[in-house]
Amino acid sequence: MPECVARARSFASTAVFGYPFDAYEIGLVASEIVTNAIRATGALRTWPDDLWPIGMEMTVTARWAHLAVTDPDHRPMPASNEGGQLAENGRGLSIVDHLAAARWVSYVERGKTVHVVITAPGVELTAAELAEIKRLA
Repeated sequence: MPECVARARSFASTAVFGYPFDAYEIGLVASEIVTNAIRATGALRTWPDDLWPIGMEMTVTARWAHLAVTDPDHRPMPASNEGGQLAENGRGLSIVDHLAAARWVSYVERGKTVHVVITAPGVELTAAELAEIKRLA
């Protein structure tokens, strides 16, 4: 499903046009969490090419961008440093955590949503702002 990853990267990069974000970094974060969702979903079973049950939502403000990727795998996420810096695989969450102001996972009976918040350059979220983003997510 490489085309799904490319579409997610393009969608996220385009969504921040006109805002003070690095479109490349936003696209990179989107592609990493979508790639993880595809791997997790594929580990559950084989899916038809046109029916991958993965969703992506994004909210952008002048201060922050929130990406949310949902997949049907309810198993806990691996640690962000599982692959190590020299590993060919498993570094995605480390990259995401380096670029993100916050990352969390919400679980439901039939899946999970990975949430990532990236702040605009020079912006530090207050605890109240982050709590509000989590409440709205």
